[in-house]
Amino acid sequence: MEITLINKDYSKVIKELIEKKYIFDAIITDPPYGVSRKHQLGFSNMGRSGMDYGEWDYNFDNVKWIVESSKLLRDGGNFISFCDWKNFSEIVKTLQDLNFQIKDLIRWEKSNPMPRNVNSRYLSDVEFAIWAVKGKKKWTFNKPDTEKYLKPVIKTSIVPGGKNRIHPTQKNLDLMKKIIEVHTNKGDLVFDPFSGSGTTGLACKLLQRNFVGTEINEKYYKKSEQRIGEITTKLSRK
Repeated sequence: MEITLINKDYSKVIKELIEKKYIFDAIITDPPYGVSRKHQLGFSNMGRSGMDYGEWDYNFDNVKWIVESSKLLRDGGNFISFCDWKNFSEIVKTLQDLNFQIKDLIRWEKSNPMPRNVNSRYLSDVEFAIWAVKGKKKWTFNKPDTEKYLKPVIKTSIVPGGKNRIHPTQKNLDLMKKIIEVHTNKGDLVFDPFSGSGTTGLACKLLQRNFVGTEINEKYYKKSEQRIGEITTKLSRK
């Protein structure tokens, strides 16, 4: 399977991919949430003082990237994006305007959430991803034969800090593997315009999917390239 990582801004790469007539079976990504603040601004900052993920998270446009990347997705292709729940309505409207069908809200329930301000608010132990399908053609949904039905919930731990964490908002590998198993087939081509730590690409490698990911930050790009390269070497030795 071909895993391609590109150290460029997603919008520049999308133009190149369109020119080369790339068509993807799925877009699966974890974009910036746009929640970083230098100082506490109240509700929009989830009760955290001075939460700062990095410059890449400031003033992020939640719509522009969807409009641009949607051109690369085939009819019937799955679109799955994690997002801040306060942006649901804006993202859903954009997808519907682009002829997407909103299918569900996938919940990631964390077994070891980070406790903050526990005496004044609920413990935040869940993140959400919007699942939508482009057009009206049949989409991929791989329900295991052993399951009567699938609930839109995946339970895993968060990635602990230290050497195992490349990116401050890094997703659990088992979480991304589950999403890719259900919503893509072997040999499919997956696009992630915000590849970060490379978890989506790594999951695609392990599950025999092809992948193209873009990451604007050189540090994250190099670390994710090394991460996937190490796994590729291990797999080739088996």
